[in-house]
Amino acid sequence: MTLWEQWRPWIRQQRSLLRELILMLLAMLVVGVYFLEHFSARLEQERKVQLQALAEQTARRAAEALASDDSISINLIGRETVQLAPVAGVRFQDAADIQVGLTGVSRSDLVISVPVALPDGELAGTLTLLGDTSALPRQRLEAGFVLAVLCLLLLRVAAALIQQRLLPAPPEPVEAVPVEPPAPSPLATPASTQALTEPLPEGAEPLAQLRLSIVNFEHIRQRYTQAAMVEVLADYQRILDKVAGIYGGRVGQRVGDQAGLFFYQEPASRCAFSALCAGLLFLRVVRLLAPLRKQQGKPPLEFKALVTTDGDQQEAWSLCVAGVPGRLNVPEAQLAATELDVKALYQPEKAQVVTAGDHKVRLQPVEQLAHRYQNLLRTQADTLLSEEGGDDGSPSR
Repeated sequence: MTLWEQWRPWIRQQRSLLRELILMLLAMLVVGVYFLEHFSARLEQERKVQLQALAEQTARRAAEALASDDSISINLIGRETVQLAPVAGVRFQDAADIQVGLTGVSRSDLVISVPVALPDGELAGTLTLLGDTSALPRQRLEAGFVLAVLCLLLLRVAAALIQQRLLPAPPEPVEAVPVEPPAPSPLATPASTQALTEPLPEGAEPLAQLRLSIVNFEHIRQRYTQAAMVEVLADYQRILDKVAGIYGGRVGQRVGDQAGLFFYQEPASRCAFSALCAGLLFLRVVRLLAPLRKQQGKPPLEFKALVTTDGDQQEAWSLCVAGVPGRLNVPEAQLAATELDVKALYQPEKAQVVTAGDHKVRLQPVEQLAHRYQNLLRTQADTLLSEEGGDDGSPSR
């Protein structure tokens, strides 16, 4: 096996990280080139300014020695000057442009020449300073920049490795197991059974929907493990499935994931009433089941419910979340349109106004159904409660 074949799986796995490292390297390279060129220009400018000032100062010192042709003093001044950092060489010339002294290098790309004059203004000669054009400062800066780039890349790689260690590996895909449809509920009417068995036409829109949101769901999820939450949600999903079977609703999203039942059987008033009955039945069973779950050490859940005939599912969910725990709300404008105002009991003074997008909706909480429908709901709730193991012999109130 070649080296490429050994490393190819790892490279393929870390493709996104390698792409990010390459982009970081290119970005830092562009910034580094600009910074180094700017630094070089500034360094050269500063060297010229320093050499100019030093040349004028040295010219004043060497004026008498150059005028008297004192070679000892000239050489002494030259040796002292060449020891300064920006100077690599010093050249002295008399008034006739004849070189009378040279200390250090004789050639340089950075040359500064100044006239040497006596105090009375008489020209004594010329002083030339040869600048130090060593690339050592730039090389040191380049080495520091390369080290900084390597450190940043290593830190990014270390962060990626730590993240891979801390985050769990993605679960392997599990083959879908076909789920058998639930058996029809003994409480289901022929109409609801027909609503569930008839195939829906393509593109059919629900005429009514029941939405259920869990109160303080995020707080509850933080208190229990994922396995415990799956079990709890499955218990309430089983109740919702039974309620759907009784009233002919089709389960859309499941409990814990913007749960909803959708109703398609015309007319719309029939769908709305079925959704209303299903919501009240579900809330009633949940409320009666809460003490039993506490006795069993299982966390009980509380729900908000909404029934609407609008097709906008996102708005319906927002209105559901904005409701009051334990209550079922219906948009007040839909009560008369769906004939629910004559089948349900409600108190207008408890209506709640919420904002949905760019408009406001008045939500009416439904207390209970008319007497004949309420007795049926009570019987259905007792039956479902006994199926869930909560029959304690006392009638539900």
